[in-house]
Amino acid sequence: MARRVVSLVRSGPQALRSTEAVLEANAYAVAEDVDLTVVLAGAGVELAIAAGEVRPGTLAGVPLPPAASGQDLRGLLESGVGVLVVDADLQAQGLRREDLVEGVEVVDGAAVADALRTAEAVLTW
Repeated sequence: MARRVVSLVRSGPQALRSTEAVLEANAYAVAEDVDLTVVLAGAGVELAIAAGEVRPGTLAGVPLPPAASGQDLRGLLESGVGVLVVDADLQAQGLRREDLVEGVEVVDGAAVADALRTAEAVLTW
């Protein structure tokens, strides 16, 4: 089994979900003792927004669950998972480092390329 895995997330937060499926799937790597690094690129950088929690609401009288990608990301960070955000994509979204969950590392394309090159397996979302 691959031990050094990079999970490349390019899709943004999914609407109407109480947990972020991509981040939840990465949590299994913690249980399997995998050296996981999550790379957030493209619209995926929005998953790292510290204020990403959305309160529950209703749509046409139907209760909607709260979205908490920031909370999911904090759980990964607390478990020792490295989380990288591509600086150029962060800027393209009009976001700043200060907007991100504490512990997320903002990196350039060379650092991402290095992480991908040294990984034994790469997952893409």
